[in-house]
Amino acid sequence: MTPPSIPYNTFVVACGVAAVGFAAGVVGSMCVLRKRSLVGDAAAHATLVGVACGFLATGRRDMATLLTGAVISAFAGLGALVLVRRFTRTRDDAATAIVIGVSFGLGIALVSGIPAWGYADSAGLEQFLLGHTAALTAGDAMLLAGVAAAAALVVAAVLKETTLVAFDSAFAAASGWPVARIDYLIVALVAVMVVAGLPAVGAVLVTALVVIPPVAARYWTDRVGTMLLLAGTMGLVAAAVGVGVSAARPGLATGPLVVVAAAAIFAVSFVAAPQRGWIVRRMREQATARRWMQGLVLEDCLRAAERGDGTFARRDEQAAAGARGRDVRGTSRAWEALVRAAALAPVPGRAGRWRLTADGLAQAADRRRRMEAWGRVFDEAPVEAREWLTIDLPAPEPLPGGAGR
Repeated sequence: MTPPSIPYNTFVVACGVAAVGFAAGVVGSMCVLRKRSLVGDAAAHATLVGVACGFLATGRRDMATLLTGAVISAFAGLGALVLVRRFTRTRDDAATAIVIGVSFGLGIALVSGIPAWGYADSAGLEQFLLGHTAALTAGDAMLLAGVAAAAALVVAAVLKETTLVAFDSAFAAASGWPVARIDYLIVALVAVMVVAGLPAVGAVLVTALVVIPPVAARYWTDRVGTMLLLAGTMGLVAAAVGVGVSAARPGLATGPLVVVAAAAIFAVSFVAAPQRGWIVRRMREQATARRWMQGLVLEDCLRAAERGDGTFARRDEQAAAGARGRDVRGTSRAWEALVRAAALAPVPGRAGRWRLTADGLAQAADRRRRMEAWGRVFDEAPVEAREWLTIDLPAPEPLPGGAGR
């Protein structure tokens, strides 16, 4: 039942586009994890040829006929992409660009040429470029929702297999899984969702609806199931916001607004996600740099203590830091942090002399042990050692500001 404050046509459009947005996020998640995002772009740009050919073959402009033609041409475009990759020396990105350019150019030529060829009732086909949600009927919305639901159910049914192939295709093949068939299934689902998204956002922008929500969802979780739900929800919200703003401002096209809303969700995720957001990553990098600088100060203090009577002056550490070209302010902040943490303490009765506390000695000794162990690893197996160094475990050498010198 339509809510009383929402016009019927807006409610119909919102339901159809929201269903497509949810399913596009779910299907797109597997596409993104499998690194097949550009495949969706190739299928999207090929759909316009099918829309034109569907009309030319039947003379009908109903949604089912045009989308059937779009599905056929999307699979034809993907087939052409496979053939170009397999039988030529063309790289993947160049092959994808060729298919996108040729198919989209042919589609534009057909759509723009049909009225000039005297075909009646051909007006409006060009709206598939950017979507034409205002023309959706209740039947169209039900068709799109049905296709979206079927695609989402297929992903749920084969989630375990597609996840295995997405993360470790070599292991999946060694375990006897039909990797090629699963790959084709993922690509086929992406093509279907691209076609279903045509009325909502058009051939030019539909790939964004398949790619942006999964990429945004990836910032929030490490679990595939959670990612699928988040991506679907983000796609649904973006679709609902786009339809709502378009209804409030009739001069604005719905498709671009849906994509802008999805981009806004991605921007928030990129900046504010609790584990991978820019703010958290920046804070983590700064904390790593501070800990590294404190470790260097402890190392200098331990060396100075070992050379003398176990005490040292602050100027000794400052001289060592200056000789290594470290940042003076960073070194000073690290010293003060170690004093607050009770790793360094003044020597009673000896002005200007400092010592390492028991906790400071333990930290300095542990750091020396770990650095010596890393040094042996890099000497014996440098290539294998660096394979274990990731963004979460930075290498000692290239720390920010040259702190490792």
